[in-house]
Amino acid sequence: MNVVVVGAGAMGSILAGHLVRAGHAVTLLERGERARYLKERGITISGVADFTARCTVLTDAGPLSRTDLLIVTVKTYQSEAALASVAHLEPGAVLSLQNGVLKNEQLARVFGPEKVLGAVALLSGELLPHGEVRFTMNECLHLGELPEGVSERVKRVVAAFNQAGIHAAAAPGIQTIEWSKFVGWVAYVALSVLTRLETHKFLSDPDTALIGVRIMKETAAIADRLGIPLEDNAVFPVKTIASVSEGRAVEIWHEAGKAMATLAPAHRVSALQDLERGTHLEVEETLGYVLSKAAAEGVSAPTLETCYRLIRDWIGSWAEHRRRLCYSCRRAVTGSTAEARRAGIQMASIATVPSTSGTSTNVTGSSSLP
Repeated sequence: MNVVVVGAGAMGSILAGHLVRAGHAVTLLERGERARYLKERGITISGVADFTARCTVLTDAGPLSRTDLLIVTVKTYQSEAALASVAHLEPGAVLSLQNGVLKNEQLARVFGPEKVLGAVALLSGELLPHGEVRFTMNECLHLGELPEGVSERVKRVVAAFNQAGIHAAAAPGIQTIEWSKFVGWVAYVALSVLTRLETHKFLSDPDTALIGVRIMKETAAIADRLGIPLEDNAVFPVKTIASVSEGRAVEIWHEAGKAMATLAPAHRVSALQDLERGTHLEVEETLGYVLSKAAAEGVSAPTLETCYRLIRDWIGSWAEHRRRLCYSCRRAVTGSTAEARRAGIQMASIATVPSTSGTSTNVTGSSSLP
């Protein structure tokens, strides 16, 4: 199978590396330091599997024309630029492993709905600072036709991943799986960013649990209005939470908090990790998308809207603060010693923010394409 993978962060590297090792022809689209690393050293995986694999790495998709499978793994806020760079391709099928459900609409606009497969990855990994990828969970990659069904091409892709060592399954109701994961994910992201707490703490606190439950119920109501049934999954029993009373739903959150405190007390939602690294947050493409759907479907989502506005306003304020800081620093380069000293003091005062562990975390850094 000929495969093109857009983005070589943790997930893109894990999938590309396994497919290469299984004998498939894989091309990775990446840029910057990550592209240079891959060209020089190949894809290095550790953890669930340990190996190094080499494949074609391109910084420009121009030379490509056709592929059996196109996989998009960049962050949601990078989608428009990434898809524009590969819009000329003619894929047999295309799928995205991004957070949320907006991804399918974006792919359909570029390649046509008949090309798009639904996908949910219950896989995890981390791109380490030195370039290696730690593969930490290989539960299941769910694939299916949209809005539902299992075709021969789905079966072929699923078989290819399983043979390559990625646990995969054909899903007759992929939209149910996508939305069931999304309902829980939206609540987790909102609370992790606003509280900056480890996961078990906001699950266990009565106030944050109630907020989380209300966000899940509001998001579940949108899925219901769209005619998409939900299901309880390994991450969270979203169907149950959507149907029971607020009081019982909060109890379920507390039960999950106790389990998390025992099994993974240091666990933090990826959005919180992004926040503490100073990288872009997937807000408009996820929380903002849910609110736009709520408005279009006439569903009230006051709790989610409040959380969204708080997060959006904080990001906007921080972006303006950074802009002013950069302007002060540029002036200091050519200004007086006193100006430079003032800019330096300002830099020192805001370059870090306290994390929940009590240490300071740099929030002025940048990230490359995943």
